[in-house]
Amino acid sequence: MTMVTQKGQVTIPKKVREMLHIKKGDEVIFEVHEENVVIRKKESRPQFRKYIGYLKAKKGLKADEIIRELRDGVT
Repeated sequence: MTMVTQKGQVTIPKKVREMLHIKKGDEVIFEVHEENVVIRKKESRPQFRKYIGYLKAKKGLKADEIIRELRDGVT
């Protein structure tokens, strides 16, 4: 059994963390189904996926120019 803290936090029992392979830093999702709540581990995607399609718009630019834009935060 887990108690809710004053801030609304709960500790996921070790057995559940092990079953779901949840470790420090992982994100979890709470899904509400009528009066029940399901907790599941958020699947992580490789960091590079956010750049899929990015280079298509940079056609014709040199690699150095693209890198400079990325470093400067220009898109």
